[in-house]
Order: sequence, then C-alpha cells, then structure tokens
Amino acid sequence: MTSSKISEPRRTFSQPWYFHPLLFGIYPIVALLAANISQIRPEAAIRSFLISFVLAVIVFGLSLLIIKNKSIAAIFSSFLFILFYSYGHVYQLIEGKMIGGLDIGRHRFLGFLWLALLVVGVWLIFRKARKADTFNRLLNTVSIILLVLPLFNIGEFEIRAANVARGGNTVKAASITSAAGKNLDPETLPDVYYIILDGYSRDDILKQLYNYDNSSFYAQLKQLGFVIPDCAQSNYARTALSISSALHMDYIQDFSTLYKQGDQSLDMPVYLDYIQHSPVRSHLAEFGYKMVAFETGYFWNEVTDADVYIIANNNPLEKVKQGRDVSEFEMMYLRTTAFRTVDELKSKFTQNIVKNIRTPEEKHHDQVVFALDQLGQVPNLPGKKFVYAHIVAPHAPFVFSPDGRYISNGAVNPGYLDAISYVNSRIIPIVKSIIDNSKVPPVIIIQGDHGWDADHRMQILNAYYLPDGGSSKIYNTITPVNTFRTVFNEYFGDSFPLLKDVSYFSDDEAPYAFKEIPHTCSSGNPPPSKP
Repeated sequence: MTSSKISEPRRTFSQPWYFHPLLFGIYPIVALLAANISQIRPEAAIRSFLISFVLAVIVFGLSLLIIKNKSIAAIFSSFLFILFYSYGHVYQLIEGKMIGGLDIGRHRFLGFLWLALLVVGVWLIFRKARKADTFNRLLNTVSIILLVLPLFNIGEFEIRAANVARGGNTVKAASITSAAGKNLDPETLPDVYYIILDGYSRDDILKQLYNYDNSSFYAQLKQLGFVIPDCAQSNYARTALSISSALHMDYIQDFSTLYKQGDQSLDMPVYLDYIQHSPVRSHLAEFGYKMVAFETGYFWNEVTDADVYIIANNNPLEKVKQGRDVSEFEMMYLRTTAFRTVDELKSKFTQNIVKNIRTPEEKHHDQVVFALDQLGQVPNLPGKKFVYAHIVAPHAPFVFSPDGRYISNGAVNPGYLDAISYVNSRIIPIVKSIIDNSKVPPVIIIQGDHGWDADHRMQILNAYYLPDGGSSKIYNTITPVNTFRTVFNEYFGDSFPLLKDVSYFSDDEAPYAFKEIPHTCSSGNPPPSKP
C-alpha cells in the first residue's frame, strides 16, 4: 500500500532557496510605492511593508507546518499571495462591466472565480509535486526581477530628490534684491499673508455649473476692504505649476529647468525646491521677515524649513486630537488586495473594526480645520511675517458639511459646494481677526491655485487686501504671476515690470503641453485693457 504523503526530498547543492514567498509578499507594497513615489514619501509605506513581511513569514510557516514539504509549501504560499494581492486590481478593471447581460463587475462573480482558481491551483501544485524544485527556481528568479524594477525606480527618485535638496538640480531664479527698499522703516512694513484655497472656482463658474450663489462671500470680503478682480484667472491648471510660478513671479517656461529640458512629467522634488526656496521668500527675508508655513499633507508643498512650521500634533500653537490613523497609501494598498471585499461589505462586524480608526478622509478634515484654527492665531507671533497658508479645501476629498462637521460625500454637488460654504464661514472671521490684530495693516492675498471643473480650470477666486491705497493697483485681468510684483512695488520700494497676464492650461498626462486660455470675466463683459 503506498502512502499519499509527499516526502521531503533530500537537500542537494542545487536545491533552490525558498525565498520567493517573502518577495511576493512584499512586492505589492514596493510596486505601489514606486508607482506613487512622486506623491508619497517612502516612510508612508513602512507599516504596510512590515505587516506584509510578517504575514508572508506566517503564511509560509503555516504552509510548511501543514504540508511538511518546503518546495510545495513555498509554491503554495506564493500562489496564495498572487491571488490575494491581484484581487483588488482585477476588480478595479471589471467593476461595473457587463458581458452578454451578465454583471461581472461584482464581488460575487470575482470571488467565485478566485475560489475556483484557488481549487484548481492547489490541485495542480500537488499534482505536479515532483517538478516543484524546478518551479521554485523559476519563482525565485521571477520574484527577484519583479522586485528589482520598482526598487530601482524608488532609489532613482530618492537620489534625485537628495540631489535637488543639496541644490544640485535646480537653477534658481535670478536674485531680486532691490536697493530701493533698503531705507524703508521695518516698523512700517506690513505682514504678508498668502492664503491658497485649493481648487476654489470663481463666483460666476459656481453659479453657471452648480447654481451656487457666492455673492454673499464676495460682498463680505469687499466690506472688509478686499478688491476682487472681475476677470480673475490662474496662470496654470496644476497646483505645483501655479504655486511655483506665483512665488517666482515668473512663468514656468522662463525659469524651470524641467520645462527647458523637455521633461514629460512633474518632478516633485524640484517643485518642492521651487516652493520652499522661492524668490518671494528670499526677498522678504532681506527685510527681516520670518516665514510661517503649514502642513498640507503633500510633501512637495510643505515648507518644512520655514521659521515657524505649523504641523498637527507637533506645533507651536496647540495640539489636535490623535487617532489610529490609516494613511491614504495604506487605504490604497488594502483596496488593491482581497481586503477590498471586507471594505465594501459595510457590515456591523467591519464597522466595529474600523470605528476607532481615523481614515485619510477624516485626517484631511481634521487637518483643514486645524490649519484654519491656527491661521487665526498667527498675528500673535512676534516679528515680521510672511505667511504661506495652503488650505487644501474646497479641494476633494469632500468631507465637510456646511457647518464644518465631518461627512463623507464623494459627489461634487453637494460635497464641493458644502466645502465652499464651510471655508467661507471660516475665512471671513479669520481675515477680520488678522486685520484687527495686526499692528501695521497687513497685506492679505486669498487665491485659488486653480478652479475645480475640468473645463473651467483657470477661473479662480483672487482677492486682495492691500491697505493704504494699494488696492488701486489691482486691475481686472491680474493673474498670480503679477501678485507679488505688485505687492513689492507698492510696499517695498521695488520697480518690477508687470508681465503679460496669460493662462496656460495643461493636464496631468502632459503637464507641459500648454494651451493658452483667453480671459473671461464674471460680468460677462470683455476683459478691459490693463492700465
């Protein structure tokens, strides 16, 4: 009588090492990080990496304990990982798809298919057990090749980022030092507040697309002394381009080495450098200004070396509540695996698991609220201040009720509009507090970096509080590239020529394929000539 037990083969010099289950176990984390390295720092993947590695060890160990054959256990473990980690990717491809009247984009269909693949795969693995060593060698080779490619991409990006941080890949804009302002009395110079409301569209666009009347907010700003150009547009449609251009007082085409070299994608370490070490910051530093900046959640838009860097849970003003955070990367990772089924069950069991976990959406909500809370207190900081406050709202995710409570709403209407209502309700008292608590009347600029709707991306909110007659220098077609040229000329004794105001649209796929967008005006009248 023969035994059905698969015996452990004698180890020989040529017998492969069984490391591919560990590599297949961590590959999805490394590959996902590499695909998003321009937006996510590597430390965001550490927890997922460690959990995946431990899970790979446990699964391989249990498989070995049950099967009692290293070759078969290794192949079985890797097979499980391939099924587990590919599920979410496949589901994303077929979600909502119909074939011959059959709705295949459902978990009940894909789950059944994956269960069938598991049964067939296990049968084949044990059926071909005698060839296990040869297949192990193949899997070892494949797992190494798969891992090397994303590791190379991550390493190359980090080396480039380090090179940029050392000043090795960015040609700085020409110095804008001005001798004209050196005799100004520092005590008479205003604090400068540059407040970016991310994705805030112009009032007529809100009315046209969403029937949202924003006239009350505009009226309140004007009552405080703001002037709002009728034909306000951004210079660029992407945040990194828009902010970099405004802080360099120049067009990307004229100062960016990336554009001049014909790069096809945004190199975020370079744009981080553009934003952190801008000519606007350096010029104000010549007058003794300290920079105040806020955490945004996007590494390339965080001026961490600011004189005062305000960050949630570790800041000079106060702390916010801490939760068991799940990062955006971790959520993205989980949704590429078979855990996606658990996430979408919405059962009491899953709700009990996640009720004490702060999701990326909740963290985004808390971070925006925190930044707005702190912005109102900044006038209490001593000395001359250049305040760069990039508020990532009303930009998605849409997580605000009109009164600021957390709600998750994926729809533009009402999600985007509710976010605008909340931001409006906070900005008015904040700027009033800044004005009332400033020893010298401050300069306050409130701008959208771009609009929200894809077809109306260039029309933005653009409001200026320029005391002592400075508002008269604002004309209807002014764009952010001329914002600080105007401010420096009016208050710091400079004489910068104003550039031609041009709006350049581009999309994420071809960020440097610029298309000039003509000016439109909220009044419906043609844009007036610049004075």
